[in-house]
Amino acid sequence: MRESESKYRLIAENMTDIILLLDMNGMILYASPSLGNVLGFPLKSYIGESSFDIIHSEDKQSVMTRFEQVINTLSSSQMETYLVNSNGEAVLFEGVGTPVIGENGEPEHVLIVGRDITEKRKAEEQLSKSEKLSVVGELAAGVAHEIRNPLTSIKGFVQLFQQGIIKNEFFEIIFTEFVRIEEILKEFLTLAKPQEIQVKKADVTSILKDVETLLKSEMNLRNVQMIQEYKQNLPQIMCDINQIKQVFINIVKNSIEAISGSGFVEIQASVEEGNILIKISDNGIGISEERLQRLGEPFYSNKEKGTGLGLMLCFRIIQQHNGSITVKSKENYGTTVEVKLPV
Repeated sequence: MRESESKYRLIAENMTDIILLLDMNGMILYASPSLGNVLGFPLKSYIGESSFDIIHSEDKQSVMTRFEQVINTLSSSQMETYLVNSNGEAVLFEGVGTPVIGENGEPEHVLIVGRDITEKRKAEEQLSKSEKLSVVGELAAGVAHEIRNPLTSIKGFVQLFQQGIIKNEFFEIIFTEFVRIEEILKEFLTLAKPQEIQVKKADVTSILKDVETLLKSEMNLRNVQMIQEYKQNLPQIMCDINQIKQVFINIVKNSIEAISGSGFVEIQASVEEGNILIKISDNGIGISEERLQRLGEPFYSNKEKGTGLGLMLCFRIIQQHNGSITVKSKENYGTTVEVKLPV
């Protein structure tokens, strides 16, 4: 037993991952030395302290609620929360809480295993900004083309005015074209402008229509038709609108680029088991089974010059929104991407 305990202690105390054993009130019974290293107190044991005291004040209530859920449901739960280090700075911690069941079948302890992901998240955010700039650059030419069309109409009517030909319907058409230009520019600037993450209630239908506004010119250039079919009275979701919009722009752009010659991109939205289900289908070249297995990995792409970062970020953003992405495809028949987001 001593030899076994020595081995387990050797493993626990030399891991970079953080291990916490808590009692039913959240008091720390054991903390691996890695916790002190991460928080800047390498010699502190933390035994006998409340685990909730090291959590950032803004996250404390949600962590306590999740802690109770682990005990009541007897199931593991993954969470992200900010801890406070010795300098008073926030450290992003990702962990899994697992109930430890006693001989009587009741939970006796909660085991937490996690790691500091602060630097990892910073790198992901930099990657996200880079990918967004790349998308904005690719859209710029299409947006310029889309704005040129209404400007041509407006220019023609101004020339008619110069010749003294004035009709009321001309003004209506000019006003409609200006509104069209404003919509395109507003969506383009919203996508391009760096924004803080803001989670709020949103309408999926409106988000998808904004995506169509941005990508319509590219579809026209490639002779691709968009078909949209939405169930009535779809419930709202809690999300960061800009991030979710970026996800759908990436997916729809991939569909457009996968189509050779004329084709279609079909978007359907419905409710399924407490989730909004968005299906984006195309009749493009499809993806082989081998490539399908690796989609979402960085630097693995189905496109000749692709980096795979766009789809990887899509997976991460949807995962952060407690949703899921499933890709179904058959070579030479097309691809369907299913996105589920909780109502």
